[in-house]
Amino acid sequence: MKRPVFYRSVDARDNLELFLVSAVSSLLLVRFYLYLTGYPQVGSGSLHIAHVLFGGLFMLAAIVIGLSFLGRRTQRLVAILGGIGFGVFIDELGKFVTRDNNYFFRPTIGIIYAIFISLYLLFNFISKASKLTSIEYQLNAMLQLEEAVREDLDPREKRHIKQLLAKADQSSIITQELQALLARLETVPAPTPRIIRKFVSKLDRGYRHFWQRRNSSQLIGVLFIVEAFIFLLVVLASIVNNFDTVRDFLKGNNSYGQELIIGQLVSSAFVAGYAIVGAVRLRSSRAEAFEQFRRATLVNLFLTEFFIFSRIQFGAIPSFLVNLVLLIALRYALHQENHGRLSS
Repeated sequence: MKRPVFYRSVDARDNLELFLVSAVSSLLLVRFYLYLTGYPQVGSGSLHIAHVLFGGLFMLAAIVIGLSFLGRRTQRLVAILGGIGFGVFIDELGKFVTRDNNYFFRPTIGIIYAIFISLYLLFNFISKASKLTSIEYQLNAMLQLEEAVREDLDPREKRHIKQLLAKADQSSIITQELQALLARLETVPAPTPRIIRKFVSKLDRGYRHFWQRRNSSQLIGVLFIVEAFIFLLVVLASIVNNFDTVRDFLKGNNSYGQELIIGQLVSSAFVAGYAIVGAVRLRSSRAEAFEQFRRATLVNLFLTEFFIFSRIQFGAIPSFLVNLVLLIALRYALHQENHGRLSS
């Protein structure tokens, strides 16, 4: 039987998403910083140290750490450092696609957008929610046993490993031995709460109490639908204010700015669609609804924000930060929902 070259990780989606968010964040923040500082030259005389080199250093650090150290925490750090490095690196794309090394080459944002969308689609394909093979479940369970080796295995992590092994081939001696080992392992009681742990515990209690309220689902659904339609209204206002240019666009006399407005409108429509689907699914499954909201927020981050930023530069930063906070909140909510299922 031919064995595959690569085996999938159950953490692939989270790590790849972390990479993309880090990349987009670093790119926009670099451009925002350069705008505020008047695009300074790093170096003296005829020397100019391009920040593409700093991007390379971050990616080098990610590679070295990934090749040298083990563990899920290491993977998350590699995703963050690699994403920051890639974002800083790809920001200087304009210099490498023009003869005069033009950093301000206007179509650069469109090219970067296409790269990020291609990466997003590729990462979704790699980490699609399909059933893993028995070997993959076994390997993922073994990797997550690192917490036991470090004598830091908590009850939630033990339940997660048990669930992974339950999906593996039960006739396999590997599965049986891992299950027997897991049964003998003792978990570590939660340590005395520190400031961060106290905050997280309080947040967890607040989350549970919120969903005990009668109108909580309606409130969350309305929140995301309103956010989506605000984006649509902003774009529609831009179209109304630039009606003549939009009319020229429909006649085929399109310009780069008009294409950005149309792109923003299309992406905002997708966001609204995901938000509506999520609001409908809130009644049947919060986890499925949050997944739709997560997709809406990702579309905002990877598509809409690029179109906005390429038109108004630093004016896109506030909405970008709002979507970044929303994504963090949604990842927390999805973690809570999955944790609830594991505990049941």
